[in-house]
Amino acid sequence: MARMTTTPAGWYPDPYGSPQLRWWDGSQWTDATHPREPQVGAPQDPGQQGGLSQQDAFPQQGGAPQWAPPSQTAQLPLPDFGAQPPKQSSPWPWLLGGLAVVVVLAVVAVAGLFVVRTQTDGAVAKPGTEITEPPLDRTVPPQETESPPPQQQLTELPQPSGGRISDPVTGLSYAYPGEPWVVPKAAEINNPNNQKMPLWSSGYQALSQQNFDGQNGDWVASVFAAPLPSFFPYSGPQDLRNLAGAALIAYEPDFYSPPHARKILSNKALKVSGHDAWITEFQMDFTEESKRNGWKWQTEKGAFVLVDRGAGQQPVMLYASVPDNLDQSVLQRVVDSLQVS
Repeated sequence: MARMTTTPAGWYPDPYGSPQLRWWDGSQWTDATHPREPQVGAPQDPGQQGGLSQQDAFPQQGGAPQWAPPSQTAQLPLPDFGAQPPKQSSPWPWLLGGLAVVVVLAVVAVAGLFVVRTQTDGAVAKPGTEITEPPLDRTVPPQETESPPPQQQLTELPQPSGGRISDPVTGLSYAYPGEPWVVPKAAEINNPNNQKMPLWSSGYQALSQQNFDGQNGDWVASVFAAPLPSFFPYSGPQDLRNLAGAALIAYEPDFYSPPHARKILSNKALKVSGHDAWITEFQMDFTEESKRNGWKWQTEKGAFVLVDRGAGQQPVMLYASVPDNLDQSVLQRVVDSLQVS
C-alpha cells in the first residue's frame, strides 16, 4: 500500500539521485522523467524532448477489450520534497514542442486503462526501440469541473445495416466490412465506472490470433467509437491536433502491451461531414517479439480520429487498429466512409 502524503502531484527533483525531474502523481513516484532545464523568464518546469520515459507500457490493440487490473508502478520511497513549485494561474503549459501535458495525461491515464484483448492477467512489458511522438504545438486550457457521474452502461452496440454502423451516441457512422468482423457485447468492452476510459458506443472487431500468449489471450483488430472522455481538456477545434496525440500516448500502454516500436505515419486535419477533425495514424512494430514467440502478425496499423461536435461539447473519437495478418485496407475504408450527423 502506498504511503499517505499531502504533497500535490507535480515535477520534483529525482529522489534517486539522477540529474532529472520525476513526476509525483500525488500518491507515488512514476517512471516519467525529464531533464532539469529552466526556461528563461518562467519558473522551472519540465518540457518534453523526444520520446516519453515509460516503463511497463506498451499497448496491445489486439484482444477483445476486457478489463484488467491497472498496470503497477513500483512503490518508491518518499523523499523530503523541500519547497513545492510555485502555483501557476496560467493554463497547462505545452512546453518545448507541446508534450508536457501529454506526459501528465499519460501518467494520469495509466491507472485504470483497459486491455484490448481477452486476457486479464495485467502483464506488462519493457519498452521497445525509441519512438517518435506526434508533434503538438499549442496551449490547451484546463477544464475545472466536478467529477462526472458514473457513465451509463450500454446494453448493446448497434448492429450493421446496409453495410454501415450508425452510432446514436456519437452521431458517427462508418463502413462495416463484413466477415470476419463482428460486433461484440457492450459489457465485454466497457467499464462505466472508469471515467478515464472511453465508453465505446459502437464498433466491431476481428480475430487476429487466438491464444497468442499461451494464456488464453486473443489478439484482435478493432474499430470502435466513443465520446472523448471528459478528463481530456477541450476548448475547441484548435485542440484536436494535441488531443489526438494525447489519446495515442495515454492509451498506448494498455492497447499495445508487448515490446514494440511506434512510427507516426500521418498527422493531419480532416473535414468529416463539414465538421473539423484530426487524424493521427501510426504503425506499431512487434517484429522481434513476433519472431521470438511465433505470432502470426508482426506489425499493426492504427489511427485515432477526433471530430468536433460544436461549442460546449467534447469531440467524438474513432479508434481503429488492424494487424498485418488481416486486411489492413479496412482502415482507409473506414476513415474514408466516416460521417457525422
